[in-house]
Amino acid sequence: MPGGSTLLNSVLVSVAVANAAYVFALLLASGITPILWLPFILASFGFVLITFSGSSTTSMLIVSLADWRDGVIQLLQAMTMFLMFTMLIPAHSTLPLLIDWYAVVAAHALIGGLAIQSMAARIKRTQYEPAIREAVETHLKMMRRSTVAAISSGGFWLAVWLWIRLWVLPEHPIFLRFQGILGLVALAISIAVLAIIERGRRIFAALIPDA
Repeated sequence: MPGGSTLLNSVLVSVAVANAAYVFALLLASGITPILWLPFILASFGFVLITFSGSSTTSMLIVSLADWRDGVIQLLQAMTMFLMFTMLIPAHSTLPLLIDWYAVVAAHALIGGLAIQSMAARIKRTQYEPAIREAVETHLKMMRRSTVAAISSGGFWLAVWLWIRLWVLPEHPIFLRFQGILGLVALAISIAVLAIIERGRRIFAALIPDA
């Protein structure tokens, strides 16, 4: 990966981790039962890991310099990662912005789909040695599936956010106390995606000579 992009990623990781630690400390001191917030903060950690581990294999195939679109996408991803934790900042004994956490996760997934497409386009424009072409083609297929999964996930969380905003909140606010279930769903999704990423990494490594 180009040096400038690597530096930007390092800065984004540092900012995301610092914000996560700050919000985690606030939640621990808030007195709110962990059942209400722990699934969400663990899921947020999972989505951050997905953002950076998901591009690790792809970055090895990209030899061209990043353009302005890559920078914009990375900054948008950083904003959603920052907001994911910010939405969990407590106010006394409540999580007032929890409902909008779903919208942020939706935006993060949709932007992730754009990031995957951008990287795939750069890979397609690059010529590779015959020895690794099979690995490249296999990885591009996995990237296409990842794009569909990211967009589908974004659509799902956007629908959840709209459902809560337009129906649950005004008509059945009592259901908001069960949001921990959605947090567990998000956590399960993040774990599943990380497992898929690791499987893809192993497949890619097996196809690269002397990997």
